[in-house]
Amino acid sequence: MTPTGECKRTSLTPEQRRQRQFLLSQLVYEMEDGRPVYYAGYREVLNGLRAPEEIRGSSGLQSFLIETLQDFLFTHELRQRFRYLTNEVGVQIQKKKWRACDIAIYEKVRLTNYVFDNKYMTVAPDYVIEIDTKADLSKYYYQHDYFIRKTRELHEFGVKKVIWIFTENRPSIWESESADAIVIRDGWDHDVTITEGMTFNLATLFAKAQKK
Repeated sequence: MTPTGECKRTSLTPEQRRQRQFLLSQLVYEMEDGRPVYYAGYREVLNGLRAPEEIRGSSGLQSFLIETLQDFLFTHELRQRFRYLTNEVGVQIQKKKWRACDIAIYEKVRLTNYVFDNKYMTVAPDYVIEIDTKADLSKYYYQHDYFIRKTRELHEFGVKKVIWIFTENRPSIWESESADAIVIRDGWDHDVTITEGMTFNLATLFAKAQKK
C-alpha cells in the first residue's frame, strides 16, 4: 500500500510486457486513425477473467439475424448481380485505418479482376449491413459517436449505403446514404431498401425464420 492507502501496481517483467502486447494485438477489433479499437471486454481478458474467444463471438440473436439476412440475400432475384462477404470482413480504408463489416455487399462487376488474398479488402463495398458492434465504446463520451464516425468513414471510403441494426435496449434501425444524413427508426417493422429492387422488412423476415 502507498502512504495514501492506494494499492501499488506490480511492475511487469519484460517478458510479461511482451505477452501483454501480444495479447492486446489479438484483441484489436478495428483501427481508427492509427489507434486501435479493442473488442468490448478486452480488459477482462487482460486480467485473466475471460478468454479472447468469449468476447470475439456473436450472440445467438446476432448470429440468427445474420443468417436470416443472408437467406434473404442469397435467395433474392438480384442474387447474381452481387457478391456478399460476411464474417466481419475487414475493409482497408487507408493506411492504419480499417473497419470490420458484418455483411459487405459488392456489385460483382466491380470485383471482376480483384485478387482475393489474406489481406483486408481494398475496394469499398457498395452497401454495408451492421448488427450492433463488438467494439469497446468506453473511450467515447457518447457511445453513438462510434457508430456515427464509422458510418462517416465508410461513406467517405465509397460505401453507398450503411444500415445499422440494433438489438439491445430499444431495437432500432439506422439507414444512411451519406455521411451527414442518418435516418433512425425505432423497431424493426418497416421496409429497408438496400438498393432499387431489394427491400426487406426485418420484423417479417425474423418472424418467418423462427417458424422454419
